[in-house]
Amino acid sequence: MCAFMCTYACVKQDNHRDSKAHKAMAEAAFAVLDTRFLKALTDGTRVQIVKKLILLGTSDVGTIAAGLSQDRSVISRHLGQLEQARITRSRKVGRRVFYSIDGPYVVEKVTLILEALGPMAELCIPFQNIEAGAAA
Repeated sequence: MCAFMCTYACVKQDNHRDSKAHKAMAEAAFAVLDTRFLKALTDGTRVQIVKKLILLGTSDVGTIAAGLSQDRSVISRHLGQLEQARITRSRKVGRRVFYSIDGPYVVEKVTLILEALGPMAELCIPFQNIEAGAAA
């Protein structure tokens, strides 16, 4: 977060980097940014899987893997990581395992992330304390 905050400067003196408001905002951001949920969405293949599940709805590994460059075993491993992050849920039907996006959880989690990061819009403005010529 420190590297992130280096490109942002706080607007008011009472919102200085060492103020209580700034520290509370930083702690809230740390709590939501360092999560399995966001880490699961940092991989391009997992994002492709999520997109396919959004388009196709409930699908098995073979259907999800169709058209992707990775083997089914790799897709299965990625689906496991998405399930650990609660982005997807699985259900076994006979010998097949079907996967779906857990929409209510994803919306809840994104809402919590936005609520935690919301104060940054009020506390920080990009490059506020950098002179005009220094930003170029």
